Amino acid sequence: MMEGPDNNGKNAHIVTASQFSNDSKGSFHFSCSAIDSEYFTTILGVLQMEKERQGAVFVLTEEGIKVTVEKDKVLQASAYMKENIFQEYKISGGIEKDREFRIDLTILLDCLKIFGDSAHIKLSYGGYGEDLHIILENHGVITECSIRTIQGPKPLDFNFRSSMLLNQASMKSKYLQDCFSELDIPGASNVMITMTPDAPFMSLKAEGDSISCKIEFPNDELADVFEHFQCQEYCANRYSIGLIQMCAKSLTRIPKSETTMIQINVEGMLKLQHIIRGKNGST
Repeated sequence: MMEGPDNNGKNAHIVTASQFSNDSKGSFHFSCSAIDSEYFTTILGVLQMEKERQGAVFVLTEEGIKVTVEKDKVLQASAYMKENIFQEYKISGGIEKDREFRIDLTILLDCLKIFGDSAHIKLSYGGYGEDLHIILENHGVITECSIRTIQGPKPLDFNFRSSMLLNQASMKSKYLQDCFSELDIPGASNVMITMTPDAPFMSLKAEGDSISCKIEFPNDELADVFEHFQCQEYCANRYSIGLIQMCAKSLTRIPKSETTMIQINVEGMLKLQHIIRGKNGST
């Protein structure tokens, strides 16, 4: 609910910021609030793979919120938001199905951006089958949104940890973003990621119709590419260029100063973990 000047040009009632925290005190199993919505919006934006009908599953726990999206059962993206990033975080009562819901991520992001990237935010959820309630406040003006939750299957359990971790490296997100951009060449169907204990340490290669592109990342102090590099043995795996491009889109929404962890297990499953810090230093 947002009110402004009436038809006569006079100021109609505007809910003030002091009323924000007391508004919509209904019976909810879950509620949280934050002074700045930018961090919350950035994290959800990283997960967005589709412009329309992007289902996202929210799981609410005492420790925080986990949000998961999938693409064709071969790509899964999850975000973890610890409870300490919120100024207020409450969860009480209910059974398991009251602590998780599916929602259209695109619609949610549209609501969160009504005031741009920065606003006070409060989320409330009443349990299974209920709507997700959102309150946004910016300079004393408040808008309220209710989004219907939808039914759908639970995300697949990719269970990355069921197989032993083989190799991993952490690097500035901007390096990986630039690399993925260079690998987007005509006719390429996959990207080969190679990691080895010796030079060139890590390389990514794509082959197109008439050209190929290979990018190598050295592991030395002068290059200053990796924050951490651990390679137990040589490995080379191919991944769909389409899935890599989706990962690249996520990278464009991450502040370039942030870090991305690359992990590959013995089954060849690839995991990219983006570490995004809030303004208070929380991750």
